[in-house]
Amino acid sequence: MGAGIPPWVEHRDELDDRECYAAMTPEERLAVFAEVCEMADAILADRPDREEVLARIDPLPPDAERTWLRLVGESMRERATR
Repeated sequence: MGAGIPPWVEHRDELDDRECYAAMTPEERLAVFAEVCEMADAILADRPDREEVLARIDPLPPDAERTWLRLVGESMRERATR
């Protein structure tokens, strides 16, 4: 594995991505998110259109938007019952 590549990039598991994410602790999820952000920053660092790329907001596909809204609603209901 090359220098600077997080060890989880090449890790394969019998769980699918959703199951792997669900099995992570909040700290592990945060660490993965931070590493992905760092990798994105490295990719964009030398691009002349970096600001344009970062300013762009692509709409979610309809299925993904429905899923996102459902999950947000579930999370809000769960927090309200705590």
